[in-house]
Amino acid sequence: MEYFSVMRLIAIIFLMFIFGCHTSENQNESDAGSVYVKPSIDKNGKFRKGHVRKSVSTSKDAIKNQNRSRYYYQTRGKYRRKK
Repeated sequence: MEYFSVMRLIAIIFLMFIFGCHTSENQNESDAGSVYVKPSIDKNGKFRKGHVRKSVSTSKDAIKNQNRSRYYYQTRGKYRRKK
C-alpha cells in the first residue's frame, strides 16, 4: 500500500517538473514583437554590436500617441501643485 503512495508522489513531482519546464517558452509577452539582430561587420569593415530591435506600431495614430506620451513625460511636474 505504501509503495503505491510513494509512486504516486513521485509521478506528481515528475509531472510538475515537466509542466514547469514547458511553460518557460513565453517568458516575456512584452518582447513578442521584438527581434534580436546578430552582431555583424558592415561594408566598411566596422563591427556592429548585436541589439534588440523593437517592433514598430502600424497604427495610424502611432505618431500622435508618441507625441502625447513625450509631452506628458517632459511636462510632468509643470502643472502639478507645489507644496
